[in-house]
Amino acid sequence: MFGIESLYNAEGFFAYSLVFLLAATPWIEILVVIPAGIALGLNPLAVSILAFTGNLTTVYFLISAYHYLTSIFDKRKSGEDKKPPSKRKKKALHIWKRYGLPGLALISPLTVGTHFATFVALSFKSKKCMVTMWITLSILIWTVIVTIVSYYGIESLKWLLG
Repeated sequence: MFGIESLYNAEGFFAYSLVFLLAATPWIEILVVIPAGIALGLNPLAVSILAFTGNLTTVYFLISAYHYLTSIFDKRKSGEDKKPPSKRKKKALHIWKRYGLPGLALISPLTVGTHFATFVALSFKSKKCMVTMWITLSILIWTVIVTIVSYYGIESLKWLLG
């Protein structure tokens, strides 16, 4: 099993591969991977591109496989009692009702994660092309923001401490 801690022991190509894989992992995503990679001295541009690509790859897979995945989930749920919605789902529903698809997509990296937001948006019958556009834009914006803040934040810490 790998997690963010495995990035700390990695070097070279393996470290950059882990950036891609960790960013592709739901719930870890770019907000954790980019600062960690930059803090470990990896090239910020390479980290941002790999994190963006990794996160987007699994989101696109989810969008492509949505109908297949929902049919599997529906079969599993058919005999179960209805459970109350999770905190994550309640948060996503609140954001959806207030801000719609653009709001959910843009705030998802900070709140529920891009993968879950994608699933929620598709379950509310949003068009795949619109979900793809808004989630891609969101991941791009957050990749740029997190990369800049991480790079300059770490450089400022080095300057202060050193």
